Amino acid sequence: MKQQSAPSTAARQSDESKGLFPHSYPSRERAGRLGEGRSEAYGKLILISALCLCAGISAHATVTLVSVQSPGLSANRTSPVNSPVHFEATAESDLHVTGYVVYVDDKNVYQTMGSVLDAWVILPPDTTHFVYVRAWDASGSYLASPTYRIRVTGLVPPNPPASAARITNLVAPSLDATSSWTVDNKSHVGGQCNHGSIGTFSNSFDPNTRNAPDLEDFGQHWLVASECQYDDSLFYWKHAPSAFQDSTNFLWDLWFYIPTTTAAATVQAIEFDLFHAVRFDDGVREFMFGSQCHYRSNQWQLWLPKNGVLAWVNTGLSPCQFSTGAWHHMTYFLQRVTASGYQKGRGSAQSPGDTNTHLRFGTLTLDGTTMYLGAVSNSTIPYPAWSPVLGVQHQLDTAAAGVTIEQYVSRETVTAW
Repeated sequence: MKQQSAPSTAARQSDESKGLFPHSYPSRERAGRLGEGRSEAYGKLILISALCLCAGISAHATVTLVSVQSPGLSANRTSPVNSPVHFEATAESDLHVTGYVVYVDDKNVYQTMGSVLDAWVILPPDTTHFVYVRAWDASGSYLASPTYRIRVTGLVPPNPPASAARITNLVAPSLDATSSWTVDNKSHVGGQCNHGSIGTFSNSFDPNTRNAPDLEDFGQHWLVASECQYDDSLFYWKHAPSAFQDSTNFLWDLWFYIPTTTAAATVQAIEFDLFHAVRFDDGVREFMFGSQCHYRSNQWQLWLPKNGVLAWVNTGLSPCQFSTGAWHHMTYFLQRVTASGYQKGRGSAQSPGDTNTHLRFGTLTLDGTTMYLGAVSNSTIPYPAWSPVLGVQHQLDTAAAGVTIEQYVSRETVTAW
């Protein structure tokens, strides 16, 4: 076979331009020119990349998947859910995931700056909504999950996470001395006079405390022996050493008993309050989750804004007068929220400061029946200033002079997260 000679330089350059020799080596002179060109190109690429990073944009950074683990949702049908709705979601990106927003009917109902989503969203019962979750990464790239249709078919108190802080028995006598119960008979409590006292819990009469839900027979006994028609006294517990400053969800659970000797006609109101004082940039704010059974109107009232001030406002939930001679089980779910009514989780200590300056009443469960509250109220800055604290209080208000009204409380707990 005749040996084929190598192509000439001109012919080779012509073929290279056509891509016929992709692995050929250029001449030294041409290599120098290419090296200069490549250096210039690399320099431009580095400059473009730097500009993209400064602008918070990356050509390669993107959120590729948003997965909703809770609640169980279907893309093909309306999914039944309980309220508060527990949203859990994760996202995938080649950068760090930095935040999520839960949208209900295209409205922001929860936002967090964390890398995972774990939220409780309060929605009214017997309502239908469209929901989706959007996630962001460090570049500003974002992606939304599919949109799902849900129907709120029930109300069930939340199951707190394992990391939640739990105060398991506020009424136990072994509770540390910094968290003791106090009776307040000062005039700021309200009423025309104040004659409350703390009695003995254990007895074998009314109530028979051997039937109390606490097997240890721990509890509190409060009474007001009225010396005027409206005789009001406050009984409170507070925990300052660990005020749970980062907590925005509260599950308050207790058992209480009204003796048969306390007639409904002698009661004006029985009050249940949880309070939380949190330090913000403008001072320590007080969140008063106030509620009461108003015996005169026989309905629940909440401490809400009315005509520019906080006042008792009817909820329309009736009746509320408690049967006597029996133990009642009560559970509240309460939240700190933003002024818009949605909750904003910080996600981490490096996230922006707390903006949950308002409070939201979630649900009230009484003897197994859960009621939707949903109302939003504002915090206040007390004067004189408060220190950060978490506490609960109970108030007894009489409706007649010369009577005694009583309340026993057992197994009172607060869980915060």
